[in-house]
Amino acid sequence: MQQPAATPFDDQYSFTAANPYLSRPESFLTNPLLHRDLTESILALEAAVQNDPTNGKAWLALGLRQQENENDSAAISAFRAALDADPEGAADAWLAISASYTNESRAADAYDALESWLRSSPAHRGSVERVEARTRGLSRHDAVTAMFLDAVRSAPGMEMDADIQVGLGVLFNVSEEYGKAVDCFEAALSKRPQDYMLWNKLGATLANSNQPDRAMDAYFNALSINPSYVRARYNLAVSCMQLGQHREAAEHLLGALAGQAASIDHSVWSMLKIIADGHLGRHDLALACERRDLSAFKGDFDF
Repeated sequence: MQQPAATPFDDQYSFTAANPYLSRPESFLTNPLLHRDLTESILALEAAVQNDPTNGKAWLALGLRQQENENDSAAISAFRAALDADPEGAADAWLAISASYTNESRAADAYDALESWLRSSPAHRGSVERVEARTRGLSRHDAVTAMFLDAVRSAPGMEMDADIQVGLGVLFNVSEEYGKAVDCFEAALSKRPQDYMLWNKLGATLANSNQPDRAMDAYFNALSINPSYVRARYNLAVSCMQLGQHREAAEHLLGALAGQAASIDHSVWSMLKIIADGHLGRHDLALACERRDLSAFKGDFDF
């Protein structure tokens, strides 16, 4: 999740050309714990699914890595491929893809994904069946939210399901009810305190609710768990911008670019160009952004 009815999109995954990992063994390609960094992990997982397009779990892992890499369009393509390849084994892709759809302003797709996740879960599909009939006439947002709230109420005395809280957090982000979304993500974090992607979701929600100081704390928590988390560095830069800390914002963006895989999202370079030209008075560095030249920043910035 980032700081801010579906139309047709091309969800075909675009692979990195001349991938040097295509000949590596599957045991390496499909195990992110063996990968040195985010760049290697994306290349390895791309090779895994090129070698075996039916590997739904590898597609799911690739989608999650692309989310970390601040590339929601690639993440969506990978999650769709995971669900096509293995609808049951990769069902968690429904919950993950809902966040990417939200970031891409595809609210209708996010609602469909969240309902599909509930339907795919033996523990929660009853909530869809119970709520469906009585939500006719409601907005799509209210109907899906009612399904998730039913899932919460239908398990009194049972251990809280962090994923249900994550789904509610996504829904409340779509409706811009940021206080409720914060409560949901904080509840989920009480169960999964080492989930760096969840810390980032909390940070982005706090930033959207005009609490940049608290947002930065959440992003720093994410980065303390995973220092190479590109999306958290990008979002941290956004919060620095909100606080007028333009040099610090530039350094966080440079850190994100230094750790980002080849499938670089243009938004990171675009924001860096705006800071360089509009806030730091460095037109030379704005031109370097157009050339995608990180070396021009070395010596003047810490990253």
